[in-house]
Amino acid sequence: MPRIQCACKRVLSYRSELAGKVVKCPGCSAKIRLPVAEPPASPARAAPEEGQDLQLEKNEADIPLAASVPPSDGAAPSGLSLPPSEPLAWSPTRRADAATSVPAEAAQDYWSALPGAFRFPLQGEGLIALIIGVIFLTVAHYLMFMAGGSFSVGMINLGFLFAIAIYAVGTGYFAGYLLTIIERTAHGEKDAPGWPDLTDWQENALKPFVFILALGILCIGPSVAYRRLAQPPQAAISYAIRAAGLFYMPMGMLCVALANDYAGLSPIRVVRAIVSVPGRYFVAWVLVVFVVAAQNLGAGLVAQLPIPIIGTILQQTVTCYFLFVAARILGLLYYKSGPQLGWLAG
Repeated sequence: MPRIQCACKRVLSYRSELAGKVVKCPGCSAKIRLPVAEPPASPARAAPEEGQDLQLEKNEADIPLAASVPPSDGAAPSGLSLPPSEPLAWSPTRRADAATSVPAEAAQDYWSALPGAFRFPLQGEGLIALIIGVIFLTVAHYLMFMAGGSFSVGMINLGFLFAIAIYAVGTGYFAGYLLTIIERTAHGEKDAPGWPDLTDWQENALKPFVFILALGILCIGPSVAYRRLAQPPQAAISYAIRAAGLFYMPMGMLCVALANDYAGLSPIRVVRAIVSVPGRYFVAWVLVVFVVAAQNLGAGLVAQLPIPIIGTILQQTVTCYFLFVAARILGLLYYKSGPQLGWLAG
């Protein structure tokens, strides 16, 4: 059977009668026109006699797209197949082998797609994910509160250590879910992903925590180091370094989400991505800053409610909502930027 390689590196095999048709890759949904083999040379046809109607042959390439595009459930079209070892869809733990290009037509509606990010946590699977996130953060909050009680063995404060462990696992798990939202949005998924399995805590909690911790050090570390080492530190320089770190962080999150590896932390990779789409990134950055500021303000206000449990639940609801929105905005930046950022998933 003829074979062709998609831009996402998957090798597709297809029946020869499908040559010339336009299909979707079962892995990345990119549109592909299957190549037509050059036909053998044939003798020239005699010119039609006067008065004889010309007969045009129907070309298979003119078949309507709907006849050759697979159904929306992601199944491969009849006659088009992947090797058995290649999965047909994304899974929660599989990110790195993403398509290396983004459909160019998706870049046209970037601006109109941004308002939808604010509806994302309130629609369909997003609302379910929001409720689960609120429950998780609320339980983690009270577990940390109870663990913070002072119980020690000798000189070791076990309560404090237990609270730190809960914070690391909880933060990593929640951050991992935000990275998943970014990655799934970046590859065109409209619904919120499911929460990952916490039993695999090393992959789904510890690993994201290390990524976020390393990214935080890259963004905040230079400013802290300057204030400690410069004698005396200049306020203007200190603020400039801090602003550069804050400007760097959202794109760093996007790069980490797409790479799912320490390569995503590379400053060269992050700076190159920012330079590739400077205008769009600036708008996305402003929106993310606004969303995070609203999250901090809203969470702080509702935390002051006199009923502790209700205040905590509302605080975690505000936190989940706005951080989900921020993650969605970053994913849209990649998905709607066409080939300008397609290399990030390579």
